[in-house]
Amino acid sequence: MNKMKESISCAAGFISGYISYRISREFSFPIFTFMHPLLFVHLGQQFTTKMKIQNPVKNTIIRKIENTHAIWFGESKSFVILEEPTFTVFQMVAECCAPEEIIKTCTEKYGHLEENIPQFVHEIIQKINYFNHPGNYDPISIHLPEEAKKRFVFPLRETYRIGNKVISIHYQNKNLRFALHPVFEHLTIKGKPKNKHQFEIVENKGILYFSYNGKCFEAFKEEDINYFTGSVKQQLYSIVYNREYYDWMMILHASGIISNKQSVLFSAAAGKGKSTIAALLKAKGYGYLSDDFIAADENGLVYPFPAAISVKDGAFQKLSSFYPELREKESEIAFTGKKVRYIPVHNNAEIDAAPFPVRALVFVQYNETASFHFEEVNKKEALQLLLKETWVNPVPQMINCFFDWIEKTTFYSLRYSQTNQAMEAVQKLFSI
Repeated sequence: MNKMKESISCAAGFISGYISYRISREFSFPIFTFMHPLLFVHLGQQFTTKMKIQNPVKNTIIRKIENTHAIWFGESKSFVILEEPTFTVFQMVAECCAPEEIIKTCTEKYGHLEENIPQFVHEIIQKINYFNHPGNYDPISIHLPEEAKKRFVFPLRETYRIGNKVISIHYQNKNLRFALHPVFEHLTIKGKPKNKHQFEIVENKGILYFSYNGKCFEAFKEEDINYFTGSVKQQLYSIVYNREYYDWMMILHASGIISNKQSVLFSAAAGKGKSTIAALLKAKGYGYLSDDFIAADENGLVYPFPAAISVKDGAFQKLSSFYPELREKESEIAFTGKKVRYIPVHNNAEIDAAPFPVRALVFVQYNETASFHFEEVNKKEALQLLLKETWVNPVPQMINCFFDWIEKTTFYSLRYSQTNQAMEAVQKLFSI
């Protein structure tokens, strides 16, 4: 039986959070199961229900990226990457063609590759219907009930100097302080200096939220504390650089370094080595952007942030010779549950010189048994990897800016076990 490989890659950008998923399967009829984390569909040998296009396709942004098309569905605030013949189906759905007409066209163009074109077309229409429906936007942040906005006592209060801003954060309890304070502890200042920036960090009835100068911001479920701390950091970023909370094009789960007024970013899931390589290059004299959290504006320029570098036990031996003060620190359990030590970051010079263009973005994977591998990544793969670790501002103007940034940025994949090889490869990027 003929088979046709087809994949759809999707990433839904949520406020102060990120989720990604990949749909990939090989047609093998007459029976198969097609599923992804948000939707499970079992299709049998024959259709018993006539497929309909539920709503006209609207609020989409389409950008051709190499041999694929990236599509932003504004209704569900989702990215979808389509290849042929899936993009042909999408185009005809967007032009309000009837399913029968779409099946006929696909049979003429692709019938030699696939026997069951009707099933293929109907299934793609299901996916388009899904992403084209506003009811399928599922933000991580939640509505804050009025009863949760009561006044609280804040026994734990800290004042920080971040850049040239003095910021006070009042914590309702020690667990909330534990989630944020360790990465800013080195920025603590004593006394009661005048400041115009006051945060209140609150947990009430399983809901986490913060207020800034009396105004409540995003709220999250207690289990989504990672997104909550990201939201607080986003507002801190905005204060430091005199921007509004939603003025950022994207927030990257990344670390980064600076040289000659340009930056190189390292993106990876937690524990994959992005902080280690950035910390090593910082010790070599490179300017430092941030650890774990980097904001970019509408032009794709990135901004430093002085949160401490989180050093997990696995990286301790590699970094302690460059940062001997680590040997004097006991590891502590971070709110993520992992044992860490912290390297203080004082990058006010970089903050004053901000922002910086991105010379390259490197997807990092540390593996102690792996051989060294470093190569340029095509835009399609880069987009798929990036959306797993990035929040993109779900506003049409920012989506277009994001696509522009993807097109002009160079991406690399780095797999390493020996840090010297990895550092040499990254250092060369600044001279390309």
